[in-house]
Amino acid sequence: MPTVSNVSSFRKITPGILASQRLAMSNDIPDVGKSEVAIALKRAAQPLALSSTAYHVLDILLGLSKSEDWKGAARPIVAISNEKLASYVGRSERTVIRAIKQLVEAQVLAYRDSSTGRRWVHRNGRGDITFAYGLDFTPARIRYHEIKRMADEWQAELNARREAKRTVARVSRAIIDILNVTSDLSLSDFQCQMDVIFAGEGDIQEKAVALQDLYDLLLEDVAAAQAAENRAKTNKKSGEHDKSVTPISNTSSLDSYLNNRTSANADEVDLKSNDAYSVEIAPEKEQAEPEGGKTASKHPKNPSNGADFRPQALLDAVSISLLESASKTVQSDFGLSLANWPELMSAAEVMRVGIGLSEAAYAEACGRLGRQAAAAILTMVTEKALRDPEKISSPGGYFRACCDRAAEGKLALAKSLFGLAAK
Repeated sequence: MPTVSNVSSFRKITPGILASQRLAMSNDIPDVGKSEVAIALKRAAQPLALSSTAYHVLDILLGLSKSEDWKGAARPIVAISNEKLASYVGRSERTVIRAIKQLVEAQVLAYRDSSTGRRWVHRNGRGDITFAYGLDFTPARIRYHEIKRMADEWQAELNARREAKRTVARVSRAIIDILNVTSDLSLSDFQCQMDVIFAGEGDIQEKAVALQDLYDLLLEDVAAAQAAENRAKTNKKSGEHDKSVTPISNTSSLDSYLNNRTSANADEVDLKSNDAYSVEIAPEKEQAEPEGGKTASKHPKNPSNGADFRPQALLDAVSISLLESASKTVQSDFGLSLANWPELMSAAEVMRVGIGLSEAAYAEACGRLGRQAAAAILTMVTEKALRDPEKISSPGGYFRACCDRAAEGKLALAKSLFGLAAK
């Protein structure tokens, strides 16, 4: 098979296309299999700036390529017409053409055009490609280690932002608690400084560092105030002569209060935020309501945003072990672990990007159904989309339809998950 990847004259050459063609012409091809490259590409969809349609096209092309074409120095080439690909994706041909061009300019694919523009693959008796015209995955094989590094760096940055959000929520609440339990007017300036930090233009990580520094300074001032109060009490001759001293209210038990409050806030997550990585309590860990109803009266549950929707009803028969068993393809393709609810909630952003679901649509689902229910439905939809991309042409639309049925109490989520786990 020739090693030169040709581009038809009807295409307008861009720097990205030219770079992909140079990679496709290289003979130094690493021996990396299809599964490794596929996982790296899907994890790097965000740093590669792939649109939802481009991601869907990429997923279909990877599925159509043969595993034996990825062995040794072979060049995996997929021959499929734009018309047929458009029918698989559920988009127009022009949209599919733009998506393919985006993949080429991202140096994932390369054009290997025939003179007529048709695409086909010819194989010998052993099944090896002798010559072919279509879409060449050679650039992705050559850039495998680079793409994998991009995916790892993006995941690390994502985790750092998530941790910074948690730090901001925890430290800001601790600062407010300290200011609420003390009457020392000299500490009121800390509230203004905290407001200035929130109003600043820095990113969330910079705000987390600034708030942590402010919190440390506040603790030092509180400790100094307590030391001054203790010295004043030591110098008192009698309690009758101390009426003119204005003590700091409630600061005698401040240390124990801060320790308890900080510990309680360590894992606190603001459920009203749009952070798709926030972690809720797993439904199987919640205590069942006793028949007498006394415990329920002491610990009322927050109602859902929907009028009649109850998240507990949707997740009654859904455990994390069931979700893990039903989502083998998700875990394999994306390199995720769904062994517990925190891991599932953390993986939601990767799955959302993977199926091309907008952040606003997922945030709306979390608001309507709760974060656990939305993440469970997203896992089910992603698994179905990965297993049968031809059947679900628009995973994002399918997800929204499932959420609508769930809000009406008509979604059999447990039944769908048991079906996926049994296959």
